[in-house]
Amino acid sequence: MKKITAFLLIFILFASCSTSKELKKFSKNDITFGSGGGFANAMTTYVLKYDGSLLRQKRLSEETEAIGKISPKEAKAFFKDFLAKGLDTLQFSDPGNMYYFVGFRNDSVQQKITWGGSQTPPAYLKEYYQSLIKLVNNQ
Repeated sequence: MKKITAFLLIFILFASCSTSKELKKFSKNDITFGSGGGFANAMTTYVLKYDGSLLRQKRLSEETEAIGKISPKEAKAFFKDFLAKGLDTLQFSDPGNMYYFVGFRNDSVQQKITWGGSQTPPAYLKEYYQSLIKLVNNQ
């Protein structure tokens, strides 16, 4: 019984270390999300920074404005969920006339998952997007 307990303790210790290393590496990125399209091909991009800052960028006016801030703990939860759902590696691109997107960016990399066309995106992607939009609407 003592061997099993020791093994579980060591396993939990190593598992928690690897998650924090991934988050530290990921902390230099921004989560981006929004929608666009239509006749004017307008696009609104929201940016969630690791420190909890929320920004809105509009393509037509090229304005960026701060729209609020959440706690760093809450922001970290969104980043953890992003990684847990595998959105950092999901390859899905099916924009339609009106499209939605979730992605990440840093100084050298930008990845965007886009949907709105005829293919059905994974349900967890749409749920994650809705949680981000709810966050923006509460600001």
